[in-house]
Amino acid sequence: MTRCSECGGPVKTRREKDYRYPECGLPDVVVDGVEITECRRCGETYTGIPAIEGLHRAIAAAVIYKKGRLAPQEIKFLRKSLGWSGVDFAKRMGTSAETVSRWEHGRAPMGSASDRLLRLLVAKETPITEYQVDVLAQLAGDDRPAKPARLRVARGPKGWKFQPGPALVEVAK
Repeated sequence: MTRCSECGGPVKTRREKDYRYPECGLPDVVVDGVEITECRRCGETYTGIPAIEGLHRAIAAAVIYKKGRLAPQEIKFLRKSLGWSGVDFAKRMGTSAETVSRWEHGRAPMGSASDRLLRLLVAKETPITEYQVDVLAQLAGDDRPAKPARLRVARGPKGWKFQPGPALVEVAK
């Protein structure tokens, strides 16, 4: 028999069908199939959610497909689902950390273009890692005049691929 980690007393586990999950940061998320373990002696309760990363991806997918603008809690949840701090998020969205704070605390609405960009970023589900070139962060605050990029494009065994760096467009046969 499993014992309570707090008092060593006996525990009982049950499967909860409609578990409210406010710990994710959203007020109205209900999860099916959560295990609740409760100590019969001290009343300590443990919640077991299997595959929590997959659950958070499913919640994020549901949020980005909802109709209407994103609510402040949803903006914060989506930012965190991408693994970004408020400052990182602000850079990628082309705004200030103060504006992100206003969005997440409901003091200012997120504009429709920013709303669509956030949904797109989450839909693509490609959080930027440290070793990748972060194009969105590079663009933040870049006020240089627009001019066409210089590219080198080559065909390899897996199809066409561009090679970053200063080069002229060159097509390999």
